[in-house]
Amino acid sequence: MRVATWNIYWLGERTGDKIQRSESDYKLIAQVIDRLSPDVLVLEEIVDPLVMEHILALASTEDRDYIIRTSDANWLTSDAKPLDALNDLQKVFLCINNKTVEFITAAAIKGGPPGGRRPYAARLRHRASGKEFVAVGVHLRSGYPDFLDQQDAGFRRKEVEALIKWLGGDAQEVNHSFPKPDCDDVIVLGDCNAEKDDPNHSLSQLGMGSMGDWLWDKPEPDGENWETALYAGDQLVIDFILLSPSLRTKVVSAPSVYAWDCDAANGGPSKFHEGPDGSGNLKGYEVSDHRPVVTELHF
Repeated sequence: MRVATWNIYWLGERTGDKIQRSESDYKLIAQVIDRLSPDVLVLEEIVDPLVMEHILALASTEDRDYIIRTSDANWLTSDAKPLDALNDLQKVFLCINNKTVEFITAAAIKGGPPGGRRPYAARLRHRASGKEFVAVGVHLRSGYPDFLDQQDAGFRRKEVEALIKWLGGDAQEVNHSFPKPDCDDVIVLGDCNAEKDDPNHSLSQLGMGSMGDWLWDKPEPDGENWETALYAGDQLVIDFILLSPSLRTKVVSAPSVYAWDCDAANGGPSKFHEGPDGSGNLKGYEVSDHRPVVTELHF
């Protein structure tokens, strides 16, 4: 089973102030997803889910039925009103290949500071093996106006604290729909908006205490391409996959970066890079300013 996370830079942003995309851009995003071939994919910065559904239809095949909702009333996101045209905020979505993974239940994880993007946790079943697991998608607070802004790092630290409380079953009083993971096999993945060794220590608790036995490695590079965030000022590794202790023996391939922008099958690197600094002068934000991280597990 392949599990991945990808931040697709303000996808479906309606005003055109952030980015404008064409149908050819949508096809290229779908091609990246096709190359990833995920069974579970956590998506960040999705503004309009209908645009994401259009892309997923392009990426679907006879063996892949990519969905981000199970019904008109059940979108796989922590956002309460994902279709609201006035809701031009970035949202976390879970995407599953309905041919290989069955949706059981899910909910937004509460308990963090107000105003944040709540994590989205889902209990899923791997159809071939019948094994159940929990996937948690996160998109933590970014630093603004500076990447290392201390106030935003403090906000992010509180988001991490709330997530860890839920993972440990200590936040049931606010998470009635999904009180705790109630499953040993848990995957946390997404855009953490900080490096592991963040000098503000906003992610430190992810490697301490009850989380100390989790597998949390820096994603392996794709050849010489190691960054997950490609923006000129933020060429960093900030997208991660964390695996609970029970999943250590099930890892087939460790979390790794997929450098879509350097893949010749996508027209890279010449199509997306210019100047001597490589991804520091990236063309191709119409696809994304992030690279996905993917891992394969044996279920």
